[in-house]
Amino acid sequence: IHPERHSSEANFLNNISSVYRMQGKLEESLAMSKKAAKIFRKTIGPECPEFARALCNIAGALEDQGKYEKAMEKLEEALAIKRGAVGNEHEDVAHTLASLAVCKEKAGDG
Repeated sequence: IHPERHSSEANFLNNISSVYRMQGKLEESLAMSKKAAKIFRKTIGPECPEFARALCNIAGALEDQGKYEKAMEKLEEALAIKRGAVGNEHEDVAHTLASLAVCKEKAGDG
């Protein structure tokens, strides 16, 4: 396995996932994000920020489908990875915290 090639493919899939989500194609978005996450986990590991980004994309599609509990689980997992990878003060951590807060509010937990 050549991690650079496969991580580039995963980045592409993650980007396509975002496009599908903006188009309201949530099942397609979810499928692309899951493929990206699987590739990142296999090639560069489950503690990398790229894997966390794929988890956030999965969470976004789930949230848009009204599956708030599942979305919050993915956001919590992504948050832990990001904190470990870049520290608490990084903007990616802040963005994930904000996404988690919005999701919790939508779920009635906020």
